[in-house]
Amino acid sequence: MPKKIYGFCFIFMCVCITSVFGAEAPAGEGDLLTGLGIDPKIIIIQVIGFLVVLAVLWKFVFGKVGGLLEERREAIATQIEQLRTDREELDRLTAETRQRLADIETEAQAKIQTAIDQGNAERQQILTQARQEAEAEVARARAEIQREKDDAISELRGVVAELAIDAAGKIISEELNAERHQHIIDASIRRLPADSR
Repeated sequence: MPKKIYGFCFIFMCVCITSVFGAEAPAGEGDLLTGLGIDPKIIIIQVIGFLVVLAVLWKFVFGKVGGLLEERREAIATQIEQLRTDREELDRLTAETRQRLADIETEAQAKIQTAIDQGNAERQQILTQARQEAEAEVARARAEIQREKDDAISELRGVVAELAIDAAGKIISEELNAERHQHIIDASIRRLPADSR
């Protein structure tokens, strides 16, 4: 700002000097200034005019323009600072978001692994339970088969005992030869129930 004022003052002084040297010298004065065409009154008036113009410009133009420029500089500095602050906040939020996404991904992986482990445990439990139920069913079936077998054997023993008693009674009541003996045994076997043969 002072460079502009100095430049403006230099231009104004040049105009004043040009106007002083351009003025005609009054006739009859032998003074050096008069010989050079310089009127001291005009110079004083021009200097006073220059100072008045400079004061007016300083108060109404340079002061306001300087204030506006200073306000603009401060506004730009504030905006730059705000942009820097916003950038830092954005960087912080970006880092925070990335960290949160990483945490969510880790948490999701942990939940997936937990679900897989739980599924495997439940599958193993179901397989164990099914195996136990199958073994129990097989054991029940074997027990049922054994019971039916024992019942069949008991029934067969009863039938065989009756046949033996019947055969013995017949043998005792008749004299048997080998052919007759074979005939009684075949007849006894034929009387057995079809399931026991």
